[in-house]
Amino acid sequence: MVNKTSTTEIAEAIKEDFHTYLRKGVRLDSVVGKAHPDLDIEDIESLLRVHFVLTSSGDREESVGVIDFVDQLPDRVRRLKTTTTGRRETVRGEIKGTVDPHETLKRRSQIGRLNEPLFVCLQREEHYDIEENLVLKRLLTVIRDILQEDLKPMLESPEGYNWLGYWTTPDDETGDELPHERLLRMYRENIYLQRISVEDNDITARMIESVKRSRSQMYREAATLLDRYRRLMRQQLTDQEAQDVLNNTMIAPEADDTLFELYWIFRLLSTFDEVEFRVIRDQNPSIIASWEAAGFQYTLYHDATGGNSRFREELDDEPTDKDGYLLRMQQVLQTWQELNDRLLDRGGTDTLWGGRPDIVLEKSAITKDGANELEQVFIGEVKYTTNPDYAATGLRELLEYMAFVRRESDDQYVESKDKVLDSQDVHGLLFVDQLGSYSDTDSAIDIIQFGEEIPTVLRDE
Repeated sequence: MVNKTSTTEIAEAIKEDFHTYLRKGVRLDSVVGKAHPDLDIEDIESLLRVHFVLTSSGDREESVGVIDFVDQLPDRVRRLKTTTTGRRETVRGEIKGTVDPHETLKRRSQIGRLNEPLFVCLQREEHYDIEENLVLKRLLTVIRDILQEDLKPMLESPEGYNWLGYWTTPDDETGDELPHERLLRMYRENIYLQRISVEDNDITARMIESVKRSRSQMYREAATLLDRYRRLMRQQLTDQEAQDVLNNTMIAPEADDTLFELYWIFRLLSTFDEVEFRVIRDQNPSIIASWEAAGFQYTLYHDATGGNSRFREELDDEPTDKDGYLLRMQQVLQTWQELNDRLLDRGGTDTLWGGRPDIVLEKSAITKDGANELEQVFIGEVKYTTNPDYAATGLRELLEYMAFVRRESDDQYVESKDKVLDSQDVHGLLFVDQLGSYSDTDSAIDIIQFGEEIPTVLRDE
């Protein structure tokens, strides 16, 4: 049997597409949510925030990462830079600060009592709200928020989240305090950090660039990290950053299948290389991309049943009087529903068959009133396998999806019975890893292996 393609190779293959399609407006919320089913990471912004606090100088192209910075912070924070200003204060019977003899004599002369115990003292005040400290405090606030919001459930119960690495490893010196606990305590209790007040809009790009030239390495690194964070939030990733996100965050919870699905999503999108993706305002997280071409609306879904298509068969969809499997199965399900309700106080489903394809691409005609009428459907089933038996399971699932897909609008099958699985309106591909050589039967349904090009789908002749 052929060895499976490693997740590292998959990440390498899609790193350019990852940040390219992010910039083009492709939404990957569904992919992220499926990769992290047990975590509160449901969109690409949360994913990038988590990635940010996992960076270190060990990452290629990175001179410093958040982990390195936080690890050195306890020693560095004792040497915060300040500015000093002086102010004069007139006091009686005591001395505060340094006495200014000239001003003291002048003040006594003004009141006509040269022996009066009155003093003009010069008091110096330290100010922490300088550019360097504002950038530092803003960076620490970003890290704190990610730890307390995006990663809170995992850090409170770290068992099983070894992929978080540094943040779930006890501190060597304290023995039991975790790094995130140490940082949060420092942020909350350090008297110097408490004196720095900052909001995000207080920190300008000019300030960050200025602090990058600071004489202090701590401040230079803080500015570099804050600048990198803002760039990530704008989804402006380099190829290497894209690969690091995929390697260190996307596949960390062993979501190999999801990464493989993402590979094929990008391969499919690349066959539509001249389109302009629309901003997706729909709340459905399964929508990956949407665009218009030649008067048609295209919508790509991941791990969903689509918007204008339906992938389920209800119990009463196909009534039959002829004795056989369908009639008897209907009776089984009807009786099961009744007994569930009466004996177990549980409602039974009326679904005879149902499924959720990995990839659905709908092509809809745009009507005069702005509605969409489903014209064609492409279905992709993804199996991250080199096992022909498992691939055969995926092939059967694909054929079922293609045969049973209905229009949501009128509940009719997309394809007529004389064109089932030999259609111009329903297309399907099975995406697999390396299976080795196999015989192509020239069927309308094909198997595409890792590294192969996807043929044109849902295009007018």
